[in-house]
Amino acid sequence: MQRRKFIQVSAVGTTVIALTGISCKNQHSAFYNILDKPGQLSSICDLNTIREIGMAYRLQTPSESGADKLADLLSADSVGKTISSSSDDFIIQNLINQKIKQDFKAGNTVIVKGWVLTVTEARQCALLYAINQ
Repeated sequence: MQRRKFIQVSAVGTTVIALTGISCKNQHSAFYNILDKPGQLSSICDLNTIREIGMAYRLQTPSESGADKLADLLSADSVGKTISSSSDDFIIQNLINQKIKQDFKAGNTVIVKGWVLTVTEARQCALLYAINQ
């Protein structure tokens, strides 16, 4: 299946996937529960693989290794304005989906452990690893 079609097909399930899974131990747990769920990747990878990708991305990009830094980067819109952690889940998920699409269009991708991912997806994996290590 082509990656573009895969993203379109799995976009519907992203919200459901994003709202399930491991709960984080941070004071912003509901906010992080959306940010740290790479929806499309979760459809084809198990949790351990996603964690390994997250760990590898943090090693590749040490300036983005902290959970708060990753959350700030993930929750910033296209002009750099950060949305509130109290924002509606739907708004947060839409922002993440838009960022992934924009990354693909701009060619803003990275290779991590053999996976070609958008920077947003890699950051989501890194956040998941950071808050659950």
